[in-house]
Amino acid sequence: MSGFASNPLLACYREHYAGLLRFLTKRTRCADTAQDLMQETWLCLAEKDGTAFLREPGQGLRAYVYTVAANLEIDRYRQAARAAERFVPIEDLACLESLASTPDAGDVFLARDTLRHIDAALAQLPQRTREVFLASRLEGVRRAELAERFGISLKTVERDITTALEHLERALHAQRGELPPAASTTGRPRRKNLARLLSLVGGLLALPTAWQGWRHFVPVWRGEWNTASARFHGQTLPDGSTVLLDSATAIELAYYATRRVATLRQGAAFFQVARDEGRPFTVHALDVRITVLGTRFGVDVETGQVRVDVESGRVLVQAADGSRRELGAGESLSVREHGGFTGHTAHGHPSPWRDGWLNFDDIPLEQAVQRLARYMPTAVRVEADVAALRVYGRVRIADSKDWLRQLPSILPVRLMDEADGGLRIVRRA
Repeated sequence: MSGFASNPLLACYREHYAGLLRFLTKRTRCADTAQDLMQETWLCLAEKDGTAFLREPGQGLRAYVYTVAANLEIDRYRQAARAAERFVPIEDLACLESLASTPDAGDVFLARDTLRHIDAALAQLPQRTREVFLASRLEGVRRAELAERFGISLKTVERDITTALEHLERALHAQRGELPPAASTTGRPRRKNLARLLSLVGGLLALPTAWQGWRHFVPVWRGEWNTASARFHGQTLPDGSTVLLDSATAIELAYYATRRVATLRQGAAFFQVARDEGRPFTVHALDVRITVLGTRFGVDVETGQVRVDVESGRVLVQAADGSRRELGAGESLSVREHGGFTGHTAHGHPSPWRDGWLNFDDIPLEQAVQRLARYMPTAVRVEADVAALRVYGRVRIADSKDWLRQLPSILPVRLMDEADGGLRIVRRA
């Protein structure tokens, strides 16, 4: 990131920003799509080695920038066309179900018999073990959340899930007249997966109730991405939605027949969600849930809190304490982990990192440094006695290190170079 400021391609991009935006708007006939392509163009140019262009100044730079933007627009058109070929919308779900072959009476009997064995096996489990297993495998609840929900340790959660898996496997082997596999020679129970179980439960799709449960709990598509430090990534999703990932971000996505779910593990992401009233789009970040149908919004996971910024449309935010709030275009909201809302603003600039900036509006120094650390190649540490100092300002991401070097002129702190190349911020004597 340190070389962005001297990149002639980015300088040309900024100089011709307005003209390039008009060019893309005319090509796409959509202002929102043009804005997305402008961001993708900036990211693409930022990763280029611009030093070679210093030897060839002039109109060559402008032509290159316009060519990159045009190629990105063509790529997006091709991706949308391929997605349209793979995902054909079917208005009548009954029509989709009728495409499956009708099972004969023998298959229906075996499916019902397997369902009875599974139900009986689950009923034999202790109540907590059964509830932990079903929440983990069917609802996709994270194990840390399960531990908090049931007031148990992570090790106990692992043990409950393993116990349930082994119990179900033994029941299914017994139903088929087979002996279960022996335990490992170390005496520790082996971790089982659901492959064998799902292969049997697949026959239950002949039953209407099981089919509905399968459609709701089993994903038809999954994706997972992790971005490195000082790197961004844009991704088109199967339904035409897009997500732009900030530096040092980890996200998982799963599409089901009745819902679309994104889990933001860390970092920040900006979503452009395609509207689908039959499949709401939900983002889970820490213990906060954000639900939309179709909109453009950003989510940022920071230490102990989640920030939601809405650019267009409306989103519903639900905190861990059960409080709910609906946000509209230009509104931002901060939510505390294990708690409720901590701040609400209107007419903010959503996810400014997309344009290479960060806004610090009366936040602790430690929080500001942790946000900048996503773009720094080395660690920055803040001593406890200065962590709570308040910080204001607008910082260009490319100049993060320069901004840190200027802190002693505005706060009672000094910077110390670490042996590993990092920085330590301590109180000035």
